[in-house]
Amino acid sequence: MSANAAARPAAPAAAAGFPYAVLALAWLTAFSSRSNTISVGPVLPLIQTDLGLSYAQAGFLFSIPALMMGLFSIPSGLIIARLGVKPVLLMSLTLLALGGGLRALAGNGAALFVFTGLLGAGIGLVQPALPRLIKDRFTHNTGVMTGIYSNGFAVGATTAAALAVPVLVPFSGALTWRGPFIIWAGIVGLTALAWLFVPSGQSRGGESLAPFARIFRSRICWLASGIFLTQSLLFYILNSWLTSYYQSLGFSLATAASTVALLSAAAIVFGFAGPALSDRTGRRPPFILAGVGSVLGVVGLILWPRVYWLWPLLIGSATSVLFTTGFVIPVDVARADEVGAFTGLMLTVGFGGVVVGPPLVGFLRDATGSHLYGLLVMLAIAAGQLWLTLIMPETSPRHR
Repeated sequence: MSANAAARPAAPAAAAGFPYAVLALAWLTAFSSRSNTISVGPVLPLIQTDLGLSYAQAGFLFSIPALMMGLFSIPSGLIIARLGVKPVLLMSLTLLALGGGLRALAGNGAALFVFTGLLGAGIGLVQPALPRLIKDRFTHNTGVMTGIYSNGFAVGATTAAALAVPVLVPFSGALTWRGPFIIWAGIVGLTALAWLFVPSGQSRGGESLAPFARIFRSRICWLASGIFLTQSLLFYILNSWLTSYYQSLGFSLATAASTVALLSAAAIVFGFAGPALSDRTGRRPPFILAGVGSVLGVVGLILWPRVYWLWPLLIGSATSVLFTTGFVIPVDVARADEVGAFTGLMLTVGFGGVVVGPPLVGFLRDATGSHLYGLLVMLAIAAGQLWLTLIMPETSPRHR
């Protein structure tokens, strides 16, 4: 994989077929994938009480989706190469709607874990398809375009976290925590129906699988994957245990749950600003600033937790910059037929490693009765993240 080959446009300068409609649906797809995942965190105490889950068991509700995302990211790239982007989008959204909706029917922890795995498979398939969509249809200002659709991840997470306890649970009546799952799954179903009316575009399948071998030899891909892993670990650990942490400090459920909403709310601005800014400054400066922000945010949670609104905002800003700008890296350095492979490997490492994060922190909480040791684990992750951002080379064709 050469930088010059990567920099050459592999698709026409103009998007093929309803570009703004495609971008809007990409945004809604991102919204749907994240709202279904984050909808668990705010209602986790209700699920634990209803189904009798321990802290360690409850952690699997966050690690299972991450594991499935990791397992299905590379297969997503393979399917894109053979069938094209649109079939992958339809397949993934169908699985996401089924898994997300069936969680509302779970009568025990085992069933909830199975349906959560189905949901995670859908998200694992969809995420590599979105960068390829941008590569195929938009060749200019790829950071801005990535920032626009990936803003859907942030808005989806924020909406799911903010509305769960004060609005959706009371609205659901006797369904309590099950009601939000049904609502978010319905939105995914409508999104899948809308994609049926969108032309296939540039990627129609039938491509060689050789790019997958080339990507595995890319140092940049492995560094990007490591950075993606650290932000995923911090984000999912905090979504798992931030509510419980603040409840243990004496905060009400509503206030404690609001910290998860704050974690995601920061991403609405910075999830777009990171990629957009990186079009001007290069990718490295936003990465390094995000690494610093993660370290400061975790230190704040440990030393000054009563400032409950600031640290989730800071860490949410940092992880969102790394998350969304990370999706620009494959568009920068990979050819069109390599984007699925690059993104698939990045997500496999980034989400596959998360499987140990929330359960480990939950185990430490069960074993010690304190959240401190989990916070120290997060501090180590944040320090590793900062180091990776410092050694990551510039990838933007405009600045390298």
